Amino acid sequence: MYPFSALLRQNKDEATASIPVDELIDKADGFAGVFPELKYEIVKKLQVMKHICGMIGDGVNDAPALKKADIGIAVAGATDAARSASDIVIISAMLTSRIFQRMKNYTIYAVSITIRIVLRFMVIALDLEV
Repeated sequence: MYPFSALLRQNKDEATASIPVDELIDKADGFAGVFPELKYEIVKKLQVMKHICGMIGDGVNDAPALKKADIGIAVAGATDAARSASDIVIISAMLTSRIFQRMKNYTIYAVSITIRIVLRFMVIALDLEV
């Protein structure tokens, strides 16, 4: 993750200062605190590089980048403009997915404990027969 200052070449880090902007955009996992006009430019550059680009936003100022992105995602509480420009609106999906992830993890834990108990009894039973 890079701060938006890395895109504007205002970053004090020499490691990112020597990298061209297109290459920085290509190698980055994401950018933080980016202005709406820069979001649009990032999406455009990624699409020119033949990447599938997703963008998350919540305001009217994010609507152009949400529309331009291959996958536009509006978050809970987003404005009507952002919702209409996006492909997906996340309201409670994150909460629901966390609940299902916890249920899955508990199920895996319960099954593994059961298998451990069964194997232990099997070893004990086989040991007593010999």
